[in-house]
Amino acid sequence: MTLPQRDEPNGPGKSRGRRVVGRLPALLALLLAAGCGGGAPDDLLSPTAVDVALPPTTVADTPTVAPTPTMRPTTTAASMATATALPTPCALSILPAFQPAYLDIELGCPLNAGLDPIATAYAPFEGGQMLWRQDNAVIYVLTNDGRWTQYDDLWREGEAEFTCGQPSNPPTPVRGFGRVWCDQPVVRQGLGAATAAEIGDAGGRAQDFVNGMLLAAPDGSTFVLVGESATWRRVWPND
Repeated sequence: MTLPQRDEPNGPGKSRGRRVVGRLPALLALLLAAGCGGGAPDDLLSPTAVDVALPPTTVADTPTVAPTPTMRPTTTAASMATATALPTPCALSILPAFQPAYLDIELGCPLNAGLDPIATAYAPFEGGQMLWRQDNAVIYVLTNDGRWTQYDDLWREGEAEFTCGQPSNPPTPVRGFGRVWCDQPVVRQGLGAATAAEIGDAGGRAQDFVNGMLLAAPDGSTFVLVGESATWRRVWPND
């Protein structure tokens, strides 16, 4: 039997209130199901995701630096020739008797072919020795500290052999040696007294070099006089 509808005494507002109340049991059922392990609908439990458009990230342009090219040494025929070039040989040879005493790094190349024979003289002293060469009239004073100096031979034939005094024991140097020894106080102090009379040698040898000289002594030894350092050394035949 169909009952006639009754008009709501309070109008439309009352009707909406009943419709909302009528849905409450369904909503409660859904919440209870979710609390007991059931899944709630996504449209009820999760907020709607909103896509937010972010502005594009701007990356500053980094200038591209070209790599520095590696320069490789250029090998040319000229550079190879320089690297393998041998020292230029001396134009003149060393006297064979001077070969054991000669050092090229010390004296350099010869300035002459050597003098053999040549008149020389030698005189020993307490503090060194004196040497004389006839060809250049130079007297070389060698002291025991390894230094040497040279003086011109100013003595002339016909002058007194003893420049400063008479023969004594030990003997006073004579002629050119005596002239240097007497006239140069520094030589007299450096050498001291002579220990023997001078020895002359008509068969001596000498050779000049870019940086010094070689001079043979009467006993067969060789004196090496280095110019740049003003030093000397003595080489014996068996050294």
